[in-house]
Amino acid sequence: MKNRTALHVLILFVVLLLTAISHYAIYYSALIRGYETSWITATRNLILIFILAVLPLLLKKVIKFYGNWTIYTSAVVLFSIGLTMQYRLFSDPEYTSRTNKAEARQAKIQTLQERYIQENYTPEKKQMAGFPPSPPAPADLSKETPRKATETFSEVLTSGKTLIPLFAIFSFVVAYILMRKESVLKSLQNNGFLIVSITLIPLMAAAVTSQAGKFMGNMTPWEPSKIPFLIGFASVLSELYRRLTKTYWGIPRAQDLIPLFFMAVLPFIPFFVLKDFGQMLVFSSVYITLYLIAVRRFLQRLVFAGSVALLVAILLLSALPSSVQVKIPLLSTLAEPIRAFLPMRIHQRFHLWFDAFTPPTPDTPWWKGDLAEFYWRNYKDDLIERRPDAKALYDELERLESSKSTSAESKKRISQIRNELKKAAEEEIIKTYELTKNLSDNEGENQQIGASQEEEKELRELKEKLERINEEAWFGDDALQSTRATFGIYSGGKTGRGLGLGYVELIPVADSDYVYAAIGEELGLFGGLLITFALVIFVISGTKTAMEARDMFSKLCAAGLTAFIGFQGLVNMGGITRALPMTGITLPFVSHGGFSLITSFIMLGMLLAISHRNAVDALIDKAGAEKVKLS
Repeated sequence: MKNRTALHVLILFVVLLLTAISHYAIYYSALIRGYETSWITATRNLILIFILAVLPLLLKKVIKFYGNWTIYTSAVVLFSIGLTMQYRLFSDPEYTSRTNKAEARQAKIQTLQERYIQENYTPEKKQMAGFPPSPPAPADLSKETPRKATETFSEVLTSGKTLIPLFAIFSFVVAYILMRKESVLKSLQNNGFLIVSITLIPLMAAAVTSQAGKFMGNMTPWEPSKIPFLIGFASVLSELYRRLTKTYWGIPRAQDLIPLFFMAVLPFIPFFVLKDFGQMLVFSSVYITLYLIAVRRFLQRLVFAGSVALLVAILLLSALPSSVQVKIPLLSTLAEPIRAFLPMRIHQRFHLWFDAFTPPTPDTPWWKGDLAEFYWRNYKDDLIERRPDAKALYDELERLESSKSTSAESKKRISQIRNELKKAAEEEIIKTYELTKNLSDNEGENQQIGASQEEEKELRELKEKLERINEEAWFGDDALQSTRATFGIYSGGKTGRGLGLGYVELIPVADSDYVYAAIGEELGLFGGLLITFALVIFVISGTKTAMEARDMFSKLCAAGLTAFIGFQGLVNMGGITRALPMTGITLPFVSHGGFSLITSFIMLGMLLAISHRNAVDALIDKAGAEKVKLS
């Protein structure tokens, strides 16, 4: 793609036009289902794309940008797709409702049923169904009364969905202006360890105090930490890369390798505390990429790549579900020590990857706690029947929760009761599983081991009940997102159901981690390939920027920023399509999220600044060469 500013601005205005058409399609689809979308929100989204469309003209005229616009254009394409899908989701009353989802769903179903009757039933059938006996006729949406959108101008103007993108664009401009300066680059390069240390202290505090991977509600403030961690690693690597060539059988000296290893390990500490497998996977991929860029000798690259491949193979085979490992001789025995070391969350992710449609057994270490939690919350009467002492705990818990006391003592007691109920539920589940796990489908075999017909009948009922509870808990919680995302993408097919005509509101977190599944359902293979194509263009342009950088620090920063966006997109899309384990990280520029979106735009600004510096250096070299030629 040519780097003329006018050409890219034209492309961006085409993107703006397509976004407007997409928003109208969503509005029309909403009318079909009996509700209106907000024109204020649609206008807000179009204004955001308009700002991004005219921004290149300002950067070119005011700040004199000479870099590669392709990086910027591909990012805006991704952002426009994300805005469109968020408009689709957050306009749906079923998706946004916290307490009346069933009521909102029923209202949509009723609208579709009544319209079908209006368009297809004969007068006699309509009269039998309680409708006026009119002949079949196409529905006139202009005469219907859809549910009105509730967003006001002030609500949209002050909402996070407006302020966060505006702040992200502002951060992009600031990052671009700062990274253009030689003094800023030198300062970052010379203070890498200090930057990482300053980042690590508040990040560890946030990680320790977080709950379920979230901080202060639903925030993920560790997203921006990617940038200082990258700067710190790049600063050390840019200082050591020449000395890393001094190797023994492809292995660098310890005095050169230890500082680099130390800087590489630091980011993994908070993410290990957070049990964030996705971020650890992305960081590993980025750091491996930077190391391969910095080292120059073939043997060194070969030894490192081979070591990484061996380590990945060991971890991968060790994390496989037991049902897969038993098919390979001795693998279960050899993998046992490493399996014990791996966090439970990783085992869960790998089971979802390989066997999402088969619930784990109730005695699985990483699953039995969640199963017990589900059991005591949803099968109160059953647990009381098995453990009569649990009734007193339930009554006390109900009394404490209804009192709405905020005292520390009350909260502590509620937590203790829940833990006791969970422990009791787990004991009963394991007890039942141990009694029934060897029950054969062959009645003769059961009688041979001493089970009478009455006992066998009771055991079989217990087994069936436990299997039902196990499946209900699995598909209602851990596997809910993965299975619905898979069904959504499959139902989208090649062309999709159409914007606003799918059932993406049934996919949990469809606006964030699972936005690719929502796009795949409504836009089909075409929508998925569009995102993939935009990401590939971004990565190619970012790689070109890294290759053109004159100094190693800029080269590593550009490569790292590109790798972060590329690998994060790859891990997100791979997890949703089950080509990789699902990790729960966002899709850059597309997913709805505060810190994620801001971080992506800051990375974009830094990349454009490095691209601009490369272009200026090339112009200076060209001018110098012409001077020499003239002289």
